Amino acid sequence: MTYRIAEAAGLVGVAPTTLRYYEDIGLLEKPARGSNGYRAYDEDDVARLRFVTAVKNLGIPLSDVRELVAAYAVEDCSTVAHHVVETVAARITETQERIGELVALAAQLQTVAARLADAPTGTACGDGCPCATVATEPPPTARTLVPLTLRPRSESRGHDATTLADAGSDGRAPDAAPVACSLSAADVPDRVTDWQTLLASAVRREPVDGGTALDFDPAPGLAAEVARLAAAEQECCVFFDFTVRMTAGHVRLEVRAPGEAADVVAAMFGA
Repeated sequence: MTYRIAEAAGLVGVAPTTLRYYEDIGLLEKPARGSNGYRAYDEDDVARLRFVTAVKNLGIPLSDVRELVAAYAVEDCSTVAHHVVETVAARITETQERIGELVALAAQLQTVAARLADAPTGTACGDGCPCATVATEPPPTARTLVPLTLRPRSESRGHDATTLADAGSDGRAPDAAPVACSLSAADVPDRVTDWQTLLASAVRREPVDGGTALDFDPAPGLAAEVARLAAAEQECCVFFDFTVRMTAGHVRLEVRAPGEAADVVAAMFGA
């Protein structure tokens, strides 16, 4: 069975112009044309296009996609899969490094927002004003406290529940843990990998009061790894409350946090 370009593109979910572009840059061979002059794509062409689209959707650069397509044309499936795994592993490393950069950038942006919120009124911008001096340094790479949520200014500056006399230097009650992380940007990728590896083995998630619970099947060293990661995370993110429960054939991790950090819990541990 053969397909016209619009039909072939539609089967894979791309635009015909995308298919033509892939042919122009050599990702796909240009198909034969039928007696009517139209491109005629067969099942192999569609399968190859589906492969190109799948790996491209992973954010893999076109130069690497071209190498994978070359392997797809001559190697068996297991070999091609191995090539894809290697390429994806490189993407994971790049993504985790980017996460570290974004954490450091978030710290700088939070500082910028705080300083600009206190800009003086009734005066023009000029030398020394917050607008010009708020971000004179590049994002930090050392260990620093990175706010993970941003409270509305009216809430963070209000004193209905806590007076300044009762609060710390940042206006927060002394016993309230800041919703922030002090893990250095360089250490974030490894921590993310550790959590991803552990959470991939969870057999169930369910909501609990104030957080999420994760259940694991017992395995040698698993309870120790759960406890190790929980302790490490609590050290840099003191607002977390971790509980590890171990019973016969059962390991359970409960993660709780203040209401303002609910999105953080969901993002890290699932809802």
